[in-house]
Amino acid sequence: MPSGAVLNGLAGHFTPRAGRYCEPVRVLVVSPHFDDAPLSVGQSLIDGWLAGHQVTVGVVFSRTNWTVWFYPTRRRAPLVSMIRRAEEAIAARRFGYRVRVGGASEAILRTGDLSPESILDATFDAEGSDELAGVIGMLRSWARDADAVLVPAGIGDHVDHRIVTAAGSRLVADGASVAFYEDRPYACAMSDDDLAAAVSGLGDGLTPHDISPPISDQKHRRIWYPSQLDPFFHDAMRLDEDQARRERVWAPAGTDWLP
Repeated sequence: MPSGAVLNGLAGHFTPRAGRYCEPVRVLVVSPHFDDAPLSVGQSLIDGWLAGHQVTVGVVFSRTNWTVWFYPTRRRAPLVSMIRRAEEAIAARRFGYRVRVGGASEAILRTGDLSPESILDATFDAEGSDELAGVIGMLRSWARDADAVLVPAGIGDHVDHRIVTAAGSRLVADGASVAFYEDRPYACAMSDDDLAAAVSGLGDGLTPHDISPPISDQKHRRIWYPSQLDPFFHDAMRLDEDQARRERVWAPAGTDWLP
């Protein structure tokens, strides 16, 4: 991965407010599941900071049996994974990114437990999870082909997101250029103070950076994941539009490769 000095030099030529762009910087957006990247940074991909870069979305837990259409038995994992990968391919065309898949199994497939507390668990110990070492290796491999990496902040306490967040923190320790994006739909109903509190455990001095204009229906019209989206997602999208929220990432103080 290029050094911070290289990134800083590129950032000096990239000024979104003036409408000038440098040669595209390679940005890796780490997505715990199919759908997380467009939901969380889709507006930025359309007409924000990410629109000026070469973006690859790396989907970590791409082996899945979860859908709203039928009961998620383990035997259905190949079918559901194929359906969700096809949906992601459509999103990639609509939002303009490349896709990499990691092949790890998501939480419901690993445990067979459909209870909400097994998936959204504020007490979950990501550092002690069996999956963490594999995800760290995956992210380190992907990051070799990127100049900057965006990983989820783990907002919402989804266990898979928290594993990816913990792995992303290891990239920070490696000296990589990393920022944490606010996980949608979970972040949509949270105040700025609540969001700041949620990311405070990721490191000292993290500061927010807007990476999109106000979220609009331009983003939401492009999001098409019929096997996944239930009313909770649509309600969250309406909140973002009604409140003219912007997509944000959190990065260490002094980071100057972000707007």
